[in-house]
Amino acid sequence: MSCRPAQNPLAVQFWLWGQDVLAGYLVAFGFRKYPNPLGKGSSIYRKEGVGLHSSAAWQKTSQGVLVYVRPAEGFFLLEDDSTLPALPRRAETINCAWGLEALHPFVEAYEAWIVQQAGLTYRKGLLSNLPPAARRARTAWEGWVFARPPLSEVMLEYTV
Repeated sequence: MSCRPAQNPLAVQFWLWGQDVLAGYLVAFGFRKYPNPLGKGSSIYRKEGVGLHSSAAWQKTSQGVLVYVRPAEGFFLLEDDSTLPALPRRAETINCAWGLEALHPFVEAYEAWIVQQAGLTYRKGLLSNLPPAARRARTAWEGWVFARPPLSEVMLEYTV
């Protein structure tokens, strides 16, 4: 089941990760950069069971590897991450709400770290310059990322 574009916070998160790559934050957070195994395209960033690529994000879970595929705007569950960023022929489709909930702790920890390292002004600046495709999902991203502590306290200062 695909995520609805205007309600999909990952449209914003992927754009932010792309900007963070340019600023060196993914590597500073502890991700290691690897060449794309397909030989072309974006690099892959990996850290402790989490993988990021311009077309996918994945995380190891007790059920398998949860992967979000941007072109499909959907989540899938795989046995392992050996084919990523390409999706294997057989992949179990996962409900968007479940996928977002499972990915949330990682994103929340990362965003808290970004605010701590770069300051709130950095994120506010990026959010005010979102491209049109991501702009429509900004409210969904804010609700997803700032929904719970510790970032809900930051939300008090967060007005762009």
